[in-house]
Amino acid sequence: MPEVETLIAKVQEGDTSAFEELVMLYKDKVYSLALTLTGNHVDAEDLTQEIFFKIYISLPEFAQGKGSFEAWVHRMGVNLWIDWWRRRRKIRSFSLEGVMDSKEEGGKWEIPDDKDDVQETVAKREFWRAVWKAYRELPESYRLTLKLRAIDELSYKEIAATLGESEAAVKSRLNRSRQLLKEKLKSLGYLS
Repeated sequence: MPEVETLIAKVQEGDTSAFEELVMLYKDKVYSLALTLTGNHVDAEDLTQEIFFKIYISLPEFAQGKGSFEAWVHRMGVNLWIDWWRRRRKIRSFSLEGVMDSKEEGGKWEIPDDKDDVQETVAKREFWRAVWKAYRELPESYRLTLKLRAIDELSYKEIAATLGESEAAVKSRLNRSRQLLKEKLKSLGYLS
């Protein structure tokens, strides 16, 4: 994205208004990542601030052309979350319900209704609740990899860079996470 590269160059030259523009471009993606990782809005807001602070401090070292800025931001977010999680010393479960609620307003998670059929609408909502329940039961590494691919729509290469792993490992984990998700949905009676 040429606009992003231009903004990065300006920030690296000391232009703070360019950083504000970068924040505006990435605030929703960073917040979504933080919410997925922390599982609640309050901690997600705190983590989002930490991520943007770290981006501002570290941006002079970001080398354009040596990787995706978005993958770099995701990697930074994951690393900060790991530090955040260690500081709290307790395991928290991931939740995409907050992400789902915020996306419903924009229509991304809501399945459009062609009819005014109440039973169909209820069935769809029950199905999506089952999907999120099954998702939350996946191992942490599977949830994160699946989130980066399905929600953030990162490429295998970008996910590999974000997680510091090979593309083959990412593809394998995605395949296994999808299989586990299908198994869980079958056990709940949603797939045959």
